Amino acid sequence: MRALKGLLNAVLGILTAVLGAVVGILAAVVWLVGGLLCVTIILIPLGIPVMRLARRLFALGKQVRRLP
Repeated sequence: MRALKGLLNAVLGILTAVLGAVVGILAAVVWLVGGLLCVTIILIPLGIPVMRLARRLFALGKQVRRLP
């Protein structure tokens, strides 16, 4: 039973690490899109909220990686 619990914890750790990395990569892409929107002066009102969304996604990815 202990071996099964240890294996489950290992799998859960790997799964949360991969999920956190995927969310981090998604956040990086969203941040780049927001940056490109901000470079074009006319689209700054769209770029700033997109960059805020990316910041929240980075925080979420960091939080997911800290799960058991």
